[in-house]
Amino acid sequence: MWRYFLVASFLGLASFIVLAVFASQHPYFPGDLWTSHRLQDLHFPALERAMEVSSPLAEFPWGVIVLAATVGWLGWRGLRAQALLLLCGQLIRPLNLIVKEVVGRPRPSPLLVEVREFSGTDAFPSGHVVTALALFGLLFLWAGEAVPGRTWSWALRALCLCVISLTALERIHSGAHWLSDVYGAFLLGAAWLGAIMALKGWWLAGRRGK
Repeated sequence: MWRYFLVASFLGLASFIVLAVFASQHPYFPGDLWTSHRLQDLHFPALERAMEVSSPLAEFPWGVIVLAATVGWLGWRGLRAQALLLLCGQLIRPLNLIVKEVVGRPRPSPLLVEVREFSGTDAFPSGHVVTALALFGLLFLWAGEAVPGRTWSWALRALCLCVISLTALERIHSGAHWLSDVYGAFLLGAAWLGAIMALKGWWLAGRRGK
């Protein structure tokens, strides 16, 4: 089974590299500007509040709190391999900063969209979305092991999906990123998750073979 995750990881990485090459040559893609305008034209206070709450959950300090609590919970449940891999999975954070520098795509201009958040880093891929996937994406995949009972595991999956989805929407809604920045983050995150799941499967298969 772990080989399928490895193949999926390579496919995601290949797709990301192609998109990154185009992103390095174009400040935004067709459809990016239209999507940003449509999202910023939405005025639903409840949705806007949900996006504002979700976006910081994978970043400092809330991301550290969630990570520490999750690692502790997985260790207490006897899922030490998952706890260690969850920690290792956060290495995507510095890797994402390196990718941003290499691609060098500028942030959305205030002349094109309403920019409500200014950042000193480049745009591609979205760091918030990548880190949300590295934390809540793994929680989603391991929910069945992490919590007892189908009801609680599906509730955890739904929560993880909400956090990831709302974070992605917020990055565009705030004017911090283009849609293609977010899409690139999903490709990189999917490749990373696939690699971690492949490593987990290979590790556990090796332990069972002893």
